[in-house]
Amino acid sequence: MKKLSIYIFSFVVLSGCDKFLDIKPKDKFIPITTTDYENMLNSGTMVNFGDYFWDLQSDDAFLPEGEPGNLYTKQQLHGRRIYTFNNNPYDQGANDYLWSEGYKRIFYYNSIINNIMDATEGTEANKKSVRAEAYLGRAMEHLQMVNVYAQHYDATVAATTPGIPIALIADINAKFTRNSVKEVYDQILRDGEAAVADLPEKNKLTKFRASKAGGYALLARTYLFMGDYENAGKNAALAISLQGGLKNMNDYSIIIPGPFPNVPGAPLGWTNIPDAQLNPETIVARHFLRPFGLGMDVCASPELSALFTNDDKRWTLYYADGWPPAPPFNYMSRYQVKIFLRGDFYSNYLNVPEMYLIRAECFAREGKKQEALDDINKLRLNRITPAAYKVFMPADFGNDNERILRFVLEERRRELAFTGIRVIDLKRLNKETRFRKTIKHTAEGKEYELQPGSDKYLRQLWPNATIFNPDWPLNP
Repeated sequence: MKKLSIYIFSFVVLSGCDKFLDIKPKDKFIPITTTDYENMLNSGTMVNFGDYFWDLQSDDAFLPEGEPGNLYTKQQLHGRRIYTFNNNPYDQGANDYLWSEGYKRIFYYNSIINNIMDATEGTEANKKSVRAEAYLGRAMEHLQMVNVYAQHYDATVAATTPGIPIALIADINAKFTRNSVKEVYDQILRDGEAAVADLPEKNKLTKFRASKAGGYALLARTYLFMGDYENAGKNAALAISLQGGLKNMNDYSIIIPGPFPNVPGAPLGWTNIPDAQLNPETIVARHFLRPFGLGMDVCASPELSALFTNDDKRWTLYYADGWPPAPPFNYMSRYQVKIFLRGDFYSNYLNVPEMYLIRAECFAREGKKQEALDDINKLRLNRITPAAYKVFMPADFGNDNERILRFVLEERRRELAFTGIRVIDLKRLNKETRFRKTIKHTAEGKEYELQPGSDKYLRQLWPNATIFNPDWPLNP
């Protein structure tokens, strides 16, 4: 085994820290065995992913201001800044958890990738399997962050567009550079292919551990973001071939009295939908650092609300008229919108519905109208009440590819709302003139606009890291 001290990091924010990514090892542990490395994947650190605040930037979010029921001032300062399209939401000393926790997990993954093959005990096959899970995790973190802190992938300029630092070694003293968007995506694809080669067919212990279907799901998402619809569709199909089961949401219901029995009225929003690791639609599970994400903290925008009907179980199970569900907090009567109250610990990582949506979009873009609608029909069969369910055919859209594609994208928006996907979808769709849109939010009597392709889509690199890296080019 290499004579290295490998650290399992507990990262903290420090003023005056001299580490390039502003991270510090708190507890030193030297992993020796394959089990030691595998237990890194089992740690509580690894169950989280993403940044639920990011959804506040999207056209799905609406923060009412009137009292009672004010959701705008309820947000932390960085949440209010994100909602008003300020791309400098974090002051020096404030923690951008997407950055700090993302790189924290990457260092865990790098410790495994760099060293597990030299670990004692364990078969070579098991070592490769654990390493493959780390490849997938590292790729997912880089993919999320490059889409938050950089312009969206564009093959014509990606090689010269600043991305994020690629971290491939578990050394906090290493000097990292800000790699290009192309370099980041190239590394994500390499990690994804390496993951698929050795991932197990089934998740180990829990769905917080990865499977081969998860590797294909990662590649499908990555290629979709790149606009490579052929490879996106191919990998989505491979993921579905390994895990394609959907659960009929008509079998779920709201739990009464729910987790807050002392709240007056029926506490809508808490359901008997299984949490992330038990949900049959989960491929690989994670949830937000705050397990409910924006639950209880945001309303569906009027535009998003208009996309739903009361026959859609996602609307009746994930949203409610008010919270607490008793007057005078009734957002539906006041604003004709519902508050997002998804109370289960849902997976915001890799899930079966997204794979059908990716494949359907790719079919639609290829002009395969019936194939696209077949995937959407299958998803909606498990989302719409039986009395209202309709099998859609190309003729319902005048056999028009454009209308079918827009219908697929609407279904994607309904299904993936507040899971951390919408802002990336806006950025990629803004690359196409037909889908470009301006988003407007109002706060404290002022209207804010987010124009297509605006630099306001790019979150500024975390000040706590950039202060030690003055050579990194900052976002506008």
